[in-house]
Amino acid sequence: MSSTNLARMSAVLQSQRAAFLKEGTPGAEIRKGRLQRAIGMLISYQDRITAAVRADFGDRSAITTKAAEVLSSVGALGYALQCLDKWMIPEVRELVPETAGPGARAEIHHQPVGVVGVISPWNAPFLLSVSPLAGILAAGNRAMIKPSELTPASSELLAQMVGEFFDESELAVFSGGQDVAEAFSALPFDHLMFTGSERVARQVMKRAAENLVPVTLELGGKSPVIVGSSCDIGTAATRIVHGKLLNAGQICISPDYVFVPVQRREEFVASCQTAADALYPTIADNEDYTSIITERHYQRALDLVADARAKGARVVVGSREAASALRARRKLPLQLVMDVSDGMRLMQEEIFAPVLPVMTYGD
Repeated sequence: MSSTNLARMSAVLQSQRAAFLKEGTPGAEIRKGRLQRAIGMLISYQDRITAAVRADFGDRSAITTKAAEVLSSVGALGYALQCLDKWMIPEVRELVPETAGPGARAEIHHQPVGVVGVISPWNAPFLLSVSPLAGILAAGNRAMIKPSELTPASSELLAQMVGEFFDESELAVFSGGQDVAEAFSALPFDHLMFTGSERVARQVMKRAAENLVPVTLELGGKSPVIVGSSCDIGTAATRIVHGKLLNAGQICISPDYVFVPVQRREEFVASCQTAADALYPTIADNEDYTSIITERHYQRALDLVADARAKGARVVVGSREAASALRARRKLPLQLVMDVSDGMRLMQEEIFAPVLPVMTYGD
């Protein structure tokens, strides 16, 4: 990273901190104004947001983007706007009678910390960059955002949006690759938020620790689903497949593996195939079926399936379209994986792709 970029990030941090110290704890109207501007920014740019996300992914449903990136972010910001007055009221706490002096009173006053850094991931580039602002701005803080280098069109647009609606001393965006992210995480913020993998989180925390910066992490997981023995298998399969194929599984709340009653496994698998066909009759040429973000991530998903096969798993693929056509658009159809074991990579790693292990239970 050039020394110019590092100097600019440091200068903006100093500018935001100086403005924060000069302003002091902002009142409700200032906070509401910032939240309202963030909402207006998303609404006015919603069509360009859709285009930018599609440019980064290849294919992705416009409805998915507007719902997940725009509507969800507006909802978070709007909720903070609605609750702000209540949140700012000091909370009275009881004192221990034996230690309370005459006229003593205990209250909790919520105060802003200053400048908050946000490192956001690629899978929901606007949602996970903007929705944290609901808490940050509502609390009276200022913020600097480092979006993912894997979504350059979205990062560039985010910087343009923020530059139009906010002064740099309130909110700023810094694009760039891994070197920029590393330098960003080493800045002496008052708080740092990171969403991403456990591997990268260890590096983020290590760099933040040099300045004793408190860190909030939102990392991956395995998100299991349990199908009860008395449930309607068709309904369950449709809902699970819908959740699994949302953003092609590239979302942290995607169902990562399923437990089904052993005697109903084949019925469940068949129902999942039916549901996938109904939701997406075609895949390769379907702009509503999300592409895997990069070739590297696409190959990783194939490797997870290959590892499971090599260790004894049976895989049912929910599409008969030509592999070459699918690969050209980085499309991966639903893969249902049975006879899995804990030693397989897909049971140890967050999958982040339309691959669904199906496990069984007896009682």
